[in-house]
Amino acid sequence: MAKVCDCFPELKEITEARERRYRTHPEKEAPEGPQSFVEVKVTSIGQLNELVECKKSGYKFLISEPAHVGGQNCAPTPLEFLLSGAIGCYAAVFAFYAAKLGVAYDTFEAVARTEFDARGHMIAEAPPSAFRKVTINVQVRSDAPAEKLKEVERLALAGCPGLSTLRTPVAVESELVVIGTRAEKESVSGASHPLTDSAPALAR
Repeated sequence: MAKVCDCFPELKEITEARERRYRTHPEKEAPEGPQSFVEVKVTSIGQLNELVECKKSGYKFLISEPAHVGGQNCAPTPLEFLLSGAIGCYAAVFAFYAAKLGVAYDTFEAVARTEFDARGHMIAEAPPSAFRKVTINVQVRSDAPAEKLKEVERLALAGCPGLSTLRTPVAVESELVVIGTRAEKESVSGASHPLTDSAPALAR
């Protein structure tokens, strides 16, 4: 069975090369510098299902909602993606630091849980619906000294973008564009048709 640390020699080289670039060009965009972005397009496709298109990686996936709120439960929920994305990011950052510091481990498993009040879904005066707290139980199989693994954990918890986003409030701005369906239909019905509009001219 492959070990997580099997990739660490190559990962160490990649990580150290990134660090050199980032220190030299902190203002540049990735991959040359550290300034990065995430952009997704989410399209509702009915029955509380959403199609997600990731602009950077090109991947697509579905998001669904539980049956008890009116969904079909045919894919993970939005908050399952949110939490697993943050923990998946944490697992990667844990590996970055472990490879950089030469701390090997065979397996990594993290179980994360959070609780929240869902009344904000449909009740305007409801309490805040944000996650109250996230707990992460991490199990690592390794013969490395415990203090070195704790140092990797400390650095990963502090440096993980996913966990940092959950931990620190971030401004959210929204712009709503309304496209009137009536005007759109009238535009289509009143549009000129080259074949029929040119018929009288051809008759002359």
